[in-house]
Formats: sequence, C-alpha cells, structure tokens
Amino acid sequence: MRTLALLSALMLVASGCGDASTPNGAGGAGGAGGGAGAGGAGGSAGTDPFIASLSHTFPSVFVDAGSEIAELCQSWTLHNDEPLYVNAVRQTNEGGWHHSNWTFGPEEQFDGPDGAWDCADRDYNLALAVVGGGVLFAQSTQAFEETQKFTDGAVMVIPPHSRITGNIHLLNVSAAPIDNAFNMELGLIPEDEVGVHLRPVGIFNTRIAADPQAESRFAMECDLGDLFKNTLGVDEMPDYNIYYVLGHYHGWGNYFNLNFVNEDGSQRSIVEFDSQPGDVLGVPIDPPMNSRGAVGMSLTCGFNNNTDRVLTWGIGDLEMCAMFAYIDADLAFQGLPGDGVPVPMGEDEEGRLLYDMSSCAGLFGIRFQD
Repeated sequence: MRTLALLSALMLVASGCGDASTPNGAGGAGGAGGGAGAGGAGGSAGTDPFIASLSHTFPSVFVDAGSEIAELCQSWTLHNDEPLYVNAVRQTNEGGWHHSNWTFGPEEQFDGPDGAWDCADRDYNLALAVVGGGVLFAQSTQAFEETQKFTDGAVMVIPPHSRITGNIHLLNVSAAPIDNAFNMELGLIPEDEVGVHLRPVGIFNTRIAADPQAESRFAMECDLGDLFKNTLGVDEMPDYNIYYVLGHYHGWGNYFNLNFVNEDGSQRSIVEFDSQPGDVLGVPIDPPMNSRGAVGMSLTCGFNNNTDRVLTWGIGDLEMCAMFAYIDADLAFQGLPGDGVPVPMGEDEEGRLLYDMSSCAGLFGIRFQD
C-alpha cells in the first residue's frame, strides 16, 4: 500500500485539542500538552477501553534545561509475518515530547538497529517514509497521553515485515533536565473483524499570517469533486465516511472548524472546537459521518496572537493551520492553498479579523487498490 508523497506535510502536525465536539455526537476528551513547558496533563481522544495487542517503549532521550532536540529518529521493527490490522494507537510519555510523527514501512527501509538514531545517518526523509508505507500516528503537541481510536472494524493495514519509524521533536523549557521515554501501544483486531480500510487525507493552510495583538481566523475551501472523479475514474462525486479528525496549530491557536461543503455551497460541520494551547486535538467520529454528496471541505483555524509580530506558517515560534483525517474512500488526498495572500473579509461580531484563501490550488490525490 502506498500513500501520498505530498501528504508528508501533514506530519508537521503537532496538535493539541479541547472541548471538541461534532454534530453527530463524536467528541474528544480534553487534554494534554502545551505550546510551552515540559508537557500538559494526560488526555485521550476516546472513551472506549483501550486494549493493547502490541506495545513498545522507545529509548529515553535526555534534553537539558532550556534545550531542544529535533532531527532525531526512533524505530521499532515489528517482525510480523502477517498483516496487522490497527484499530487504535495510544502513546504515553513523561513530558518534554513536543511532537512526534510515526509511519510504517518495509523493515529494510532506513535499515539499521532499532532504538534512537540521527535521521541524517540513514537518509531519513519524511516523504519517503510516508510513500514507503503509511501514516500511523501524529502526536499532539506536548501530550503526555492520547489515543487515536477508530470505530469498530475500521483499520489501517500494516503489511508483513514492517518497521515503525518516528521523527521526534523534544522541547524542554523548564529549569531542570528531562530524560523521558515514549511508549506506543497498538490495538489490533483479527482480519475477520475488519470492515473497512482507512485512507489518510489532509488540508494545510500554509498561507496564514496572524496579525499581531489581535484575534484572527483563516478559512480555506477545497473543491474535491474533480479530484475524486478524475482519480477514481467515475462520473459522479462518490459518498464516503470520515472516521477521525486531527486538528493542528501551535500555542496561539484557539479555534478549529472542519466542514463538508455541499454542491449548493452550504456547509455541514464535521468537527468544531475552541481550545486553549496544549489540549488534545484528535477527535474520533463515531459513528462515522457520511459526506452525503458533499463536493468539498472547508478548514478554518483561529489564533490569538499576543505578540508584536505576524505569525506565519512554520515550526518553533511560528504557527500552523492543518487538518489530518482518515476516510473510507478509495483515495487519499492533500489540499494546499495556491499563490497569494489571505484576503481580508472584515471582522466578526467579536472583533476577530477574518481572512479567506478562497480555494485550494494545490490538490493532489492517489488511488488505492487493496
């Protein structure tokens, strides 16, 4: 199975979430993490009991006070002779894990001993990691604990003889050093209980520019009709279901909204929440929500920029506006804005500055054939 090369952008997602809700009753529990500090209180994106089928603790990483570590990788060779049907992933750590991105691929990819290693030593590249296998899990920013859980029967399929690889990012803004490990658990189901294979999709508004000393919201709409029809070779936009949504922004983010866009231009909310920095932004959609003929999606992110500079897209002390989700269509896709800058749309009743990117110009899709 292969996913999008361009979907590697989504793995910059370092989410955090809170007070999440969806119109069909799915919700996310509050949370963990923070844009600053060693980490937040534990949290999870689901309420069902988690049963671990496989677990692994990666080597602990030492981070001195006030220090940051990036471009470090960790790996876990599964030695699986049969496919693994992953219905849930849970991570726990003791703090300082700012973000981590986890993929699965052939065990010979980025070959070498398991454990922690310099990404450059094995020519690690996130795009290659995604294309080589698939997206397993993206950690929320500074989250001590979180669970990515799908509805019964929905899975990601890890092929035989696979390795899980993580690109990790640790940040310690405390006055004391940390030396903490990351634990990963996989919740598996047997093949005869599998009902649907899930595909990763993402929308990334890389053109955000949050005004200093102001609240602002940035909307971006993607028309998916031609992408679906051309990629799948069909005449009409097919229906599909969405199973899980992960929102992403950094410490200044305070609003996330993902909608289906109907053919007449009306919208239906999939996930919407206000949050404070450091909450878990992963939201299971259970039961899954059907697109019901929707021809697109819209993404809106809000920021409270209390600095004296414009916050643009980037890591570190910059911001992001991203959505990653799993759907049951026979394709994966990524949406990016085109050239240009956000268009000012005035203010809302609360005095927030509103901006619109109008549309996705950077759409890319790939078909799956199981």
